[in-house]
Amino acid sequence: MAAEEPSRVTWEIEPAQGGVCKLTVTHDRLEGAPRTAHRVSGGWMFILSGLKTLLETGRPLVDPSAAATR
Repeated sequence: MAAEEPSRVTWEIEPAQGGVCKLTVTHDRLEGAPRTAHRVSGGWMFILSGLKTLLETGRPLVDPSAAATR
């Protein structure tokens, strides 16, 4: 992956109605990084689900695969 072009992740946080915020995550510049695109394709949903859980409950989302190795 080091030989690939760098990709870019942009986080935008904007206020929304009801005293909440809207988070938009954009991962772009992946055209020159097909291996990176493949490796991260399923990861963003897990990362964002974990962030949502942490913000709503104050506790991190447990990764079942990590818990199984303990």
